[in-house]
Amino acid sequence: MSQKLSIHQFGPISHIEIEVKDLLIFIGSQASGKSTVSKAIFFFKSLRDDLTSYLYQCYNQQNFEHSVTKTNFVKRAKQKFLKIYGSVLQFPDMQLTYQYGNGMKMIVKTAANGRYIDIIFDDYFRKKFRELVHNSQQLHEQLKHQSFFSSREISAIKAQENALFERITNELTLLFNDERDLLFLPAGRSLITILSQQRYNIDMGDDFTSGDDLQADKSIKLDYLMQSFIQRIDNAKPIFNQNFTDLMAAAIANSGNAEKQRVIQLAENIVNSILKGAYRYQNGMERIDFGNGQSTLINFASPGQQEVVWILLLILLLILNQRQVFLVIEEPEAHLFPVAQKQIIDLIALLANQTDNQVVLTTHSPYILSSFNNLLYAHKLGAEKAEKISQVVDRFLWLDSNRLDAYMLAEGNARSIMDPEIGLIESAEIDKASEIIVDIFNQLFELEDEA
Repeated sequence: MSQKLSIHQFGPISHIEIEVKDLLIFIGSQASGKSTVSKAIFFFKSLRDDLTSYLYQCYNQQNFEHSVTKTNFVKRAKQKFLKIYGSVLQFPDMQLTYQYGNGMKMIVKTAANGRYIDIIFDDYFRKKFRELVHNSQQLHEQLKHQSFFSSREISAIKAQENALFERITNELTLLFNDERDLLFLPAGRSLITILSQQRYNIDMGDDFTSGDDLQADKSIKLDYLMQSFIQRIDNAKPIFNQNFTDLMAAAIANSGNAEKQRVIQLAENIVNSILKGAYRYQNGMERIDFGNGQSTLINFASPGQQEVVWILLLILLLILNQRQVFLVIEEPEAHLFPVAQKQIIDLIALLANQTDNQVVLTTHSPYILSSFNNLLYAHKLGAEKAEKISQVVDRFLWLDSNRLDAYMLAEGNARSIMDPEIGLIESAEIDKASEIIVDIFNQLFELEDEA
């Protein structure tokens, strides 16, 4: 059973209901609710990792029996929701509901007093939560009153604890009906690329700084999702401390089979074509190498390179490591030439076709939609003309229309723009702006003739 999200009276959304497919595309004007929807899906899925971390932290506290309660976890979940969205007091009738596809349902809504939010976990969740806490408490209580002296005894205890948390991880994977890694790539990525080379203190805390303080200490306040994005980048940078060509050659050599080698080679070609160079992290500095001894610091690269570099590199690492991922990318087309927009969709399709991945995109670009249509059409025709179609579109990029849905967000609602009969995004929805522009031109042309 698929996962589903509904949002009622929240932000620009009046009411929507969406099935969470493997590929979701949201298009719409500014402030139409694209980020509201994508953040909601991410929030509900990310509670799995939050609960894993919460149980682990509580287990390592001396007063474990009193610290681990559903109420305390609910408080954490509420804090995270507010970190992602900010104040929600202006939405007194708000309700977000997520169905995890296995019978579990979770609700976020405005509290009865209108001053706070409530997060409501169903009986399915509460029962499993009690079981996990009970198992953890049993082991914690058993070990608390024992003394261990030999390394063998200590190793045995560590093995029991590791087994416990492996079981917890597996149980939560089943509970949330998802085992994928989670990654959110927010809009405004070029800002972080620029600041990474400047002498700014990027504040990862929750407090707000006044304009005067910002000027005094050059401190930049960031939201929760941008903080998480920066942490992921910082963890990935050392991997690129070697020559990019050598890194890719080693990955291909260690891939183990011809098909994976082909996927890695295709990914490398797409990344190089978009980036127009090779990323390098050395001595704490980020560079783009152009060959022939030419390079530039990342903060002097083009806006398109700054915006896209970490989309490309993180997707590339996911492909290399065969990691299952739920990935949200806001506006992947930002600052990119149309050809590069087509190429980044190729890379995203390549990732989506590996290891059962899920991808959510928000976009304003008709080129993004048209690029997806080409890959959907290739899959449709490939069933009967595989060899000929693969000469036009690499078979690793073909997309099954059953895995994808696209929505137009407007006037508080979401409308699917997939044509179910032909399995493509409706052409009339792809570039309405062009129709308006052409219509105006035709009206002007007719007026010229009248003169």
